[in-house]
Amino acid sequence: MAASSQHPLAGTPRRNVSAILFDLDGTLLDTESLSDVAMLQALKVQGGLMQRLNGKLPWELKSRILGMRGSEWSPIVIQYFRSTFGLGDGTPGNEELSPSKLWGDWEENLTELCNDVKPMRGASALVKALAAAGIPMAIATSSQQDAMEVKRMNNENIFSPMRAIVTGDDPAVRRGKPSPDIFLEAASRLGVEPSECLVFEDSMTGVLAGKAAGCQVVAIPDPRSDKVEFLETADCVLRSLEDFNGDSFGIEGVSLRTSAAKERRRSRRD
Repeated sequence: MAASSQHPLAGTPRRNVSAILFDLDGTLLDTESLSDVAMLQALKVQGGLMQRLNGKLPWELKSRILGMRGSEWSPIVIQYFRSTFGLGDGTPGNEELSPSKLWGDWEENLTELCNDVKPMRGASALVKALAAAGIPMAIATSSQQDAMEVKRMNNENIFSPMRAIVTGDDPAVRRGKPSPDIFLEAASRLGVEPSECLVFEDSMTGVLAGKAAGCQVVAIPDPRSDKVEFLETADCVLRSLEDFNGDSFGIEGVSLRTSAAKERRRSRRD
């Protein structure tokens, strides 16, 4: 089932919003493919298995851990690779993995890979348009502070308009997504009620966290995901950030498709 460009939940009236809360990985920055590579390196996946996986985590695993903090996803990943592929089971030549080591190695690998990470399609334009409209924005990411800073280095146009950035290792965030803690904290730092916030998320874990916080949620799911689940849970499902129409949430004049169409018409006239 293909996601419509801006699909509303039937019978759910939308509220006008006064602030935006963005997830980071897979929502604003295209880090998820790099995350897979970093994970397979940390797991020491090689040879035939690496070819079978085509450099990507199996989707049945990936979909379970998207949006989680490392302390939460690392034991899930180890159990999956141990039971499915026999990796890390402690047999000779097959070093046993610990959650803390996997998490640490993954972060180290990803930090190296993320030096050249690029924005997701439409991310730069949307952030710019929201900033021009005077809408307060924050990032609420499960990434740790150090990892976030690396991703920021070449993407200052994404980060500089943000009035708050809350990371997964922030002391104020006691529980990771799908608990609402990180979005509640981000809203608090912007000085707005969660009910006045619109969350942008690519994972079901994040969508659930946003809804639990009392926010409205826009989902931009991975094409491999179950769109029905997102359509039933999020307030709006998009193919990409380029499809967002702010008028639906009381943010006038923030529509990337409309702006692009106007620019094309202007170019043709010129």
